[in-house]
Amino acid sequence: MRHGYLILCAAGCGFHSPSGTGSSPPPLVPDGAVAETRSLDAAALLKGQLVDMTVDAANQALTPAAYTYGGLIAHGLQGTRLWFHNDSAWSKLVGKAATGAGLWCGERITNPMAGMVRLDYLGVVNDTTMTIWLEGEVWLDGQAGEMFHVNGDDIGFVEIARPGSTSYVRLAENATAAVPESGAGWYPIRVGFANGDVPFDFTFRHIDPGGGGEIAWTRDRMRARTSELTGVLRTVYGRQILAGGQALAGNVVAAPVLHFEQDKLLTVNSFNTAPQGADTDNNDWSARYVGQLHVTTPGSYSLRIESHDGSRGRLGSGRAEFGWIRGMDTDSGDPPTVATATLDAGWNDLAVDYNQSAGTRLLRVQIQGPDFPALVEVPRDQLRPVEPADDRLALGVDDTPSSVPDNGGAGNAGTSTLSVVGYHDAAVGAETVDSIELTYEGSSQHWEQIKLELEAPGGARVAIRDKDNTGGAGSKTVQFAVPANAAAPLSSLLGGPAHGDWKLHMFDDVAGGSSVVASLTRARLTLHTRGGPDTVARAASWTSAVIDATTRVVAIDGVSWTERVPAGAAIQVRLATCQQADCSDAMWSGPVSNGMPLAISAARYLQLRVEMTGNGTREPELGGLSVGFRRDPG
Repeated sequence: MRHGYLILCAAGCGFHSPSGTGSSPPPLVPDGAVAETRSLDAAALLKGQLVDMTVDAANQALTPAAYTYGGLIAHGLQGTRLWFHNDSAWSKLVGKAATGAGLWCGERITNPMAGMVRLDYLGVVNDTTMTIWLEGEVWLDGQAGEMFHVNGDDIGFVEIARPGSTSYVRLAENATAAVPESGAGWYPIRVGFANGDVPFDFTFRHIDPGGGGEIAWTRDRMRARTSELTGVLRTVYGRQILAGGQALAGNVVAAPVLHFEQDKLLTVNSFNTAPQGADTDNNDWSARYVGQLHVTTPGSYSLRIESHDGSRGRLGSGRAEFGWIRGMDTDSGDPPTVATATLDAGWNDLAVDYNQSAGTRLLRVQIQGPDFPALVEVPRDQLRPVEPADDRLALGVDDTPSSVPDNGGAGNAGTSTLSVVGYHDAAVGAETVDSIELTYEGSSQHWEQIKLELEAPGGARVAIRDKDNTGGAGSKTVQFAVPANAAAPLSSLLGGPAHGDWKLHMFDDVAGGSSVVASLTRARLTLHTRGGPDTVARAASWTSAVIDATTRVVAIDGVSWTERVPAGAAIQVRLATCQQADCSDAMWSGPVSNGMPLAISAARYLQLRVEMTGNGTREPELGGLSVGFRRDPG
């Protein structure tokens, strides 16, 4: 979490002060009253009650919480086992600095690691003594009978809170337990795992109502509050063109590796050592860096990407790409990829895609615009790893070979089934397909006799290769894209739900010519989607800790703040005076006008409340909060 102070912003910090309306007349103040102002810094804000609100001290603001979906934030602690049976309080994490962080996507963590992602991305290299903790929220539909299963060798436990609450209760330790649900919603959870010897094993799964076995958590059921982090989320894919995870033995495909890069984006990186999750020879992989950039001055900004090989960039609404083709070696002094856009003050979407094919490896990212007069790497404290709502990636992978009989026709095709977990619950939001990237591998003695068709869930088969007359024989790896502006019939693959089984069919409908059975070896599907759940909380609130004025407050000179309120959002500030030290008798005012006097009932104690609403993608911000008052002399 960021640390710092909330201060009154000067001109140009991206906020404006709203004009007061309906202000009260100046209160009558007894002679001798003491004038005082309390300004609330980050420490004071964190002592308050936060409901879907983030204290963003780096930008001097309160802002609604923002989320990245598909996993829980995982932290690693190398060389230390914190938890033991009957000694596993979450408070033991206080003062401990994680050695690394990433997004845990539901996978089992075990040793030996065959078919599993190692823990290097969490900063855990020597895993015989370690601690890992997960934080985030899981979606539950409110039906009775939901159960959680957690098991850890040496210890694993899970704690849960009700939606909107931070009051956690221990649910299970190395056990299966029923979940106390209170309706459909996102339930905060935190999970701990610790190990102190050579073998280790950790699983956290759920059992849905109605029985059945344990189910791994999927992309549509997890989210993490990433507005409290800096930097970007880097996802490394085991093949080119964002094509799923790294291929392992036995047709096993490891999940892509998601690591929080809490540093500036991006000094020159030649990837002399392949990033975790890349192909083992360091020449067949791709990566995405995704987040949001905070600017204080609106205007035209440019994101500049130097790369070998291909790259794509996205900044706000601006997009650009160069060499985004599988197998393209761009070692001949190619021009940079430059994405330019007019940015609003506040948080703006940013993404960098990188494809590595062969030869030189290089990636560098820089930014220029009103906040950055000269080209510089994007500062860490102006980045947060929040995903865009209009370009999420949903993946489908099938590395199991399928035979293609000679002259079998469309009814006897080799088929890869690419199961995609998309957001499809109406309560969360539907996710639809904007564009498609597909990579497939196959072999045939006569490619000029081969047809391929792609089938969306519930849709018709659409031809993507029809007896390519380039012919040839042997193994091929082919990239195929369906752009957002594709014409019919390819356009029928777009606009529908991402969720479900996509199928790639390869067949031969010409008699003779193939003495060796052809095969569809593997397929990797990347769907670019929009929609799905909100990335920014639609409603958020902060209530201050009780302010003790030490003597009776007789007048409020004004509550002051600075704010940025995009279209579709609103901010309200309220004040209460209290006779009781815990403010249990608080009587809240209506929305106060910025900087204007406020009539009150005299009392010693005060509280402030900030309420924000938005549209689910753009966030308001409030900073520089202070209250001026008059009190009786001590």
